[in-house]
Amino acid sequence: MVARTSQFDPFRKFKFRIKINNKVVAALTKCSALTVSVESKEFRSGDMDSFKHKLPGMVSFEPITLEQGVTNDKTFETWATAMANYLGKKGSDSEKTPDDFRKELDIEIYNLNNEKVKAYRIYQCWVSKYTAVPDLDANSGDVMIQTLVLENEGIQVMQ
Repeated sequence: MVARTSQFDPFRKFKFRIKINNKVVAALTKCSALTVSVESKEFRSGDMDSFKHKLPGMVSFEPITLEQGVTNDKTFETWATAMANYLGKKGSDSEKTPDDFRKELDIEIYNLNNEKVKAYRIYQCWVSKYTAVPDLDANSGDVMIQTLVLENEGIQVMQ
């Protein structure tokens, strides 16, 4: 059987969905790259001092930035302000801990036929920065975009 060219075509970066608590987030326009970094530790051996050896060190997961057009969907706003309300006020959230504000995030990649081809689960996400309203400009016709920066503690390939 001869392979079709389309079997080897790369996936497009504009066909994706983000799920928070298994619910698709509405009007999401952008998601930053998923990046895992492993620190490199150098050392020299006592009997082999002509070169340095390298060992893997601490693993870190870079923050993920999500951008969404401002809509009536309150998913971002509710999540982003929950931690700030917890830290700044007494009241209904006073019985919660910071762990209560962490969520699992799923990123699903689709091909041009709208079939899911890849999926990633991001663990222990919490909001470290939220831009509710961008710079406003009366001379612009741009869409208002709100931004969420998420810290996380792990990335797993699903499927």
